[in-house]
Amino acid sequence: MSGVCGLVRFDGGVVTSADIDRQMKAMARRGPDRARSWLDGAVGLGALLMRVTHEDDADAQPIRDRDRDLTFVSDARLDNREEIAALLGMGPAGLARTPDSALIFEAFKAWGGDCVERLMGDFLFAVWDGDARTLTLARDHMGQRHAFYHLGEDFFAFASERKGLWALADVPRVLPARRIVHVLAERTVVRGAAFDACNAEDELKAIPGGTVMTIRADGQVSSRRYWTPRAAPEHEGRDEAYYIDAYRRVLGEAVACRVRRLNRPASLMLAGGFDSSAIAGLAGAALEHTGHKLICVSSVMPKDAPPTPRDARQWVEACQRHMPHLDVHCVTEPDLGLLDRLEAGFLAMDNSYSENRFVTDPVIRAAAQAGARVMMDGNGGDYTLNPRDKGWFLDQLRARRFGLFLREWRARRRVLKVGHFTLFRGALLLHAAPWLVRRWRRWRNGLDAMGASMPISPEIRAAAEPERLSFAMGRPQREKMMRALRRQQDGPTVGYATPAAMHGLEFTQPFHDKRVVELALAIPDWMFMKDGRERPLARAALKDIYPPEFADRDDLNDALGPDFVSTVLKLRPKVLADIDRMEASGRLAAYFDFAKMRRMLTRPLRGGDGRPAENACRRALRAYVWGRYIEWFTGGNS
Repeated sequence: MSGVCGLVRFDGGVVTSADIDRQMKAMARRGPDRARSWLDGAVGLGALLMRVTHEDDADAQPIRDRDRDLTFVSDARLDNREEIAALLGMGPAGLARTPDSALIFEAFKAWGGDCVERLMGDFLFAVWDGDARTLTLARDHMGQRHAFYHLGEDFFAFASERKGLWALADVPRVLPARRIVHVLAERTVVRGAAFDACNAEDELKAIPGGTVMTIRADGQVSSRRYWTPRAAPEHEGRDEAYYIDAYRRVLGEAVACRVRRLNRPASLMLAGGFDSSAIAGLAGAALEHTGHKLICVSSVMPKDAPPTPRDARQWVEACQRHMPHLDVHCVTEPDLGLLDRLEAGFLAMDNSYSENRFVTDPVIRAAAQAGARVMMDGNGGDYTLNPRDKGWFLDQLRARRFGLFLREWRARRRVLKVGHFTLFRGALLLHAAPWLVRRWRRWRNGLDAMGASMPISPEIRAAAEPERLSFAMGRPQREKMMRALRRQQDGPTVGYATPAAMHGLEFTQPFHDKRVVELALAIPDWMFMKDGRERPLARAALKDIYPPEFADRDDLNDALGPDFVSTVLKLRPKVLADIDRMEASGRLAAYFDFAKMRRMLTRPLRGGDGRPAENACRRALRAYVWGRYIEWFTGGNS
């Protein structure tokens, strides 16, 4: 997790050292080992270094090629170093002395912006070409490294974090009202004219993953998408044995690339499910010669607490027994004090944050305190190698695979120990009539069946594109996988990258590795269920990696926070009192329905034990945190 920033002026003005220094100072957490800049008239670049791999000891950015007048900065981990070095004619001795940044720079000098199609890994780089007077920015395939930018009338600025742009006097700090409406109304379309605060666009943009952007000195900006999620031809049309072998080989390499060159131990959010446990197990081979263990941090219930259905403790302890290379740390209490430190978090995040932060922040902090500089999680497994969408049966009917359907239907009933109607409701009705099931579930979980599921005001409802009641059948599994991958690729940040950065951790996700994605999209969808069980490829490919208890365990994921409602109950008196204060101030009336927010936090689950519904509590708490964020952003905080 290093950082980059830069500024190009189009008006003949000069970029000063103070400009780049302000950007780097704002992102100082990304440069604990060094921060340097380069200036040349109307252009300036900054590079912050956090040494993560052994080769980073030789990193000396910004890098200059004076003969070609090229200047380079990057935040990168290059996985195919040997391949790129061979193509460049570099021998093993030279490669051993070459950091990833310098190798990518050599690749750029050889192939220009097209070098990205040969690179493998997580990367963001920027190159200023003094002869052509152009700046080239490139982001890795799935967007695991981040680049924000602002195009002003007289300048272009970029940085690894939003705060690196807001540090510049000419970059406006505008409340991202459209993004707020997207979150609160849970819509993808906002009609700006219906809500005054939405008429101003968020001035900061993000370069999508898999994209190369070029900025000319006259202010012309162009970009091209060099890669989109797709199946790799070499993986298509193979048999089951091939996919079992490829599963272990490809995912294993993606994990190994993230741990084997580190100068400190790697860490993992271990939730005890199939995906994070796969990363934990596969890391073992790559760690054999490093002298490190894999730091695994899990949020579980205390040992003396009553068990909860989604507590991961038994699976985490099984992994600990079976995988001697793990260094397991358990977090058993949420950090309720975060409620008193929201504003500090907003400043560090450049954004609001999830209602899960009461759990995720202690987990991330524990990894940093244990000595890690890199953190992973298992996110992405559910829509790459291990799809859990029970629309599988509907997909087989669409494809007219009736024999396979009937065989797996019988097996699924045996595994789940349910009758035909129960399986029909969960495996077919849910996906054949998602509009009906969605509304029933909303009602069952304390939400409005037909109205907004968040406690929002009429103004917000008017600002969002109204929900159209669709009676269409659910989308095929492959289409849903593609939609999830494209959302991930186009996102401004990935997973817990920004919270991890708050604690000095680089964040990366093996299941979003380009190689994993290209394998996953080549696997036929009928292979995602076997003998009535989901995740059959994982069970077969990793049967000696997983603990023995995994052989017959259920398909469900375990929760990152094992009992969210208990946390809410502890927080609720303070939150309700603060909701009263927020409502009385009148500043947020255009955003929230505070009466509904209170009801969602206090209304018991229908037919339950008197505890409030988790889904309703999550949405109410999310709205509350966003309300605090809006207050903070508009209150003149610097």
